[in-house]
Order: sequence, then structure tokens, then C-alpha cells
Amino acid sequence: MMQQDYSQRTEKILRVTALGSLANAFLVIIKLLVGIWGHSSALIAEAINSLSDFTTDLIALIFIRISGKPQDEDYHYGHGKFETLASVVMALVMVSIGTVVGYRSIEKVLSSLRGELMLPSPSYLALLVSLLALLIKLLLHRYTQRWATQLKSSALRAKALDHRSDTLTLLAVIIGLSGTFLLGERGLFLEPLTAFIVSFFILRMGWIILLPAFNELTEKRLPPEVEAEIEAQVLSTPSAQGIHQLRTRSIGRCYAIELCILVDGAISVTSGHDITLAIEQTLRERYGDHTYITIHVEPAL
Repeated sequence: MMQQDYSQRTEKILRVTALGSLANAFLVIIKLLVGIWGHSSALIAEAINSLSDFTTDLIALIFIRISGKPQDEDYHYGHGKFETLASVVMALVMVSIGTVVGYRSIEKVLSSLRGELMLPSPSYLALLVSLLALLIKLLLHRYTQRWATQLKSSALRAKALDHRSDTLTLLAVIIGLSGTFLLGERGLFLEPLTAFIVSFFILRMGWIILLPAFNELTEKRLPPEVEAEIEAQVLSTPSAQGIHQLRTRSIGRCYAIELCILVDGAISVTSGHDITLAIEQTLRERYGDHTYITIHVEPAL
């Protein structure tokens, strides 16, 4: 049953990711063609952003399929962290793309303001394509976020954040293009300036995705409020007199919980075992059947 649940979850994550991948492939082509034809450096920057999205989608498809495998002889805790690794790779690609786009954009802005570079006027078609892309990304964000929450998927959560970031960058592109049309030649520098703003959003979202994924890979403890909740769940069990050495971490979408409980030293081994089973059941009801739980029993002083 557990293996079947993992398989169904993985297939759904893959389908959601594949849909985003197809949309990004379409956006890469249309943004790049219209950006080049319509002389829009901001839309070209957005095309590069979509290309990085498409690349990270392919990376995610590979790692998520691996993460859906159940535990085996080599991975006793399952393959959940491969999903987290996918988030790290996606974030690093975004940071790299954002850095390159930002550097080249600010060079164009400075050259334009110094009169060293004459920028061409963008086409109105670039604005129409930006509006279309914005609509697509809004729909993708809502769809992906819904499934990320339902499936508790860090990789889908990263993709949902990426889609949301894209909506913000597209809004910047739309504003920049609109300003260029209103100001004429005086506002042509807004095009590369908008591309620089796009790079800033790419870098920011890459960092937002990278930090929690990095914390999970380095086995940072669960948030204090979650650990406090775990302690309350354990101490609500009859005969559990205290907790010693609570350790927690994330493994993909699952929690790993290790702790020592203090019980009456005069009870039998069987009674102590029954207490641990009751605690395990309580924790799994709260955090899911896939929670990894290790409980040691110690006598209370």
C-alpha cells in the first residue's frame, strides 16, 4: 500500500511538472521570436528565464521519478531527498541565469545613458505576448500550488514559487514596455532596465527556493513550533512522564523523529513497548503514515 501511494504521488507530481514544462517550452519559443523581431531586450530576458524554467523542469522530472522510489537496501529512509536535491539544482540554475542576465542588462542601461549605445524601439507585439504569458503563468501558479499543498511536494512548491516569480517579472516587463511606448526615444533605456529587474526577481526566487532545500539537505531541525507540537503529542500519551533528546529532520515530504521517553522504571518491557506503540500511532495520525519514528525508553528518575 505504501509503495502504491508513493507511485501515485510521484506520477501526479510528474504530470503537473510536465504541464509546466510544455508551457515553458511554448513561452521560450514565442518570447524569443517576438523579442528578437520586436527589439525587446526585456522580452528576450524573459525568454531566457523561461528557458531556465524549462531546463529545471527537465531536471525535476528526472529527480522526482527517483524520489518516488520506496526504501530499499541502499536507502533505508527512502529516496525523498532526491526531490529536495531537485529543488537545490533548480535554485542554482535560477541564480546563475539571474546573474548573467542582470550583468548584461545593466551594461546596456549604462551604455544607453552615456550615449554609447542606440537602442531600437520595441514592438507592440512584445506587449501582447507579455500579457499572454502573464495569463498562462497565473494559471500555472494556482494549479501547481494547489497540488504542491495537497501532495506536500517541495519540488512542486519550488515550481509554484517560480511561476509566481514569473508573474512578477512579466508585470515588470509590461510596465517597462508601456513606459517605453509613452516616453518614446527618451524611455528606451527602460527596456534593458526592465531586463535587469527581471534578473533581480530570478535571483530572489532562486534564493527563496535554495534556503529551505539547503536546510533540509543539511538536516536542519524542524521549526521550533513543530517540535513543540511533537512534544505535546508525546506527553499527551498516558504513562509518558517526559522527553529526553528530541531530534527531528525532514526527508523529502516526510518527517523523521527520534526521541527518548521517560517512563516509570518499575514497569515491564512489554508495558514500555506498548507506550511507544501508542506514541507512534499518535504521531503518524498527525504527521502521516510515512513518518520515520524512533523511540527509546528510559526510566524516569
